[in-house]
Amino acid sequence: MKEDRRAVRRAQIEAAAYEVLAERGFAGASMLEIAKRAKASNETLYRWYGNKLGLFASIVTGNAAAGLEKLAQPLEQEQPLSRRLTDFGTVLLIGILSERAILLNRVAIVDPNGDLGRILAEHGRERVLPLLSDLFEGKNFDQSFGTIDEAVETYLSLLIGDMQSRRIIGRMAEPSPEFCRDRASKAARYFLTLSRVC
Repeated sequence: MKEDRRAVRRAQIEAAAYEVLAERGFAGASMLEIAKRAKASNETLYRWYGNKLGLFASIVTGNAAAGLEKLAQPLEQEQPLSRRLTDFGTVLLIGILSERAILLNRVAIVDPNGDLGRILAEHGRERVLPLLSDLFEGKNFDQSFGTIDEAVETYLSLLIGDMQSRRIIGRMAEPSPEFCRDRASKAARYFLTLSRVC
């Protein structure tokens, strides 16, 4: 199968997987139902992904790779730190508070083996933190916060707060890009004020 056609089929399968996941949860989702909705063969799904966990792991890693590429862009630009943090924070919030990201988190919470949670952490938080650590290196944030790791945690706390938790339990609607940018701008301003960096 040509690569472009294979990419289209993968997108169709993953869209079907999200639908089934939203309706039935991870335990109730079956490879057969996903295959039927995607108009693909069950054999194709097992050949490409191995099993249901492999399918959802592939979705997570694919989403994470695309998200990390977007996140890295503002950090690499020659802009004032406040602007880079605002742009980075906007992209991060839009990503982690999206319907699909929240759905995957809800599924991970009820996974009795913790496999999906581990995959989410490995391809999400554990790859985002080093991006910020690299950005903060050499800016004397360790003098204000104790360590670079604490500076990163402080910034993320100001940026995200409890919004992800509220989204997961259904107490907050998906925010608009404008809301995310405003929140990211405030988080950058508060963080730089706390760090005493002008």
